[in-house]
Amino acid sequence: MFTLLLSLILSTGAPAIELPNPDAEPLITRSVVYDDRIELTVANLEKERTLIRLLDYETEAVHFAQRIDDHNGYTIHLSLEKLPKGRYVISVQKGDTERQQIVKKTDVGIICSGWK
Repeated sequence: MFTLLLSLILSTGAPAIELPNPDAEPLITRSVVYDDRIELTVANLEKERTLIRLLDYETEAVHFAQRIDDHNGYTIHLSLEKLPKGRYVISVQKGDTERQQIVKKTDVGIICSGWK
């Protein structure tokens, strides 16, 4: 009976639990939209050199770049007021790890994707 029960439990289609990757970079990014600007917070920088950039999605032209040194966390306000309507990319790069977010500026306001 126990063998039958164990076989039934093991044969169910329950999804496996995904464990966090211990080798993944613990870089945290968060953004909040306020009218024509974005408040960007980055954390777990571990005092390593980090580069924040705002790029044009189509041309990859750099509209803003700032290097951060010797901080564990940092907050910056990115103004999109003078930029034309269109799509942009916020890029945060720390070592070999890069997080990106797509930003779309329209007549109605600013829309942001999730961080990848």
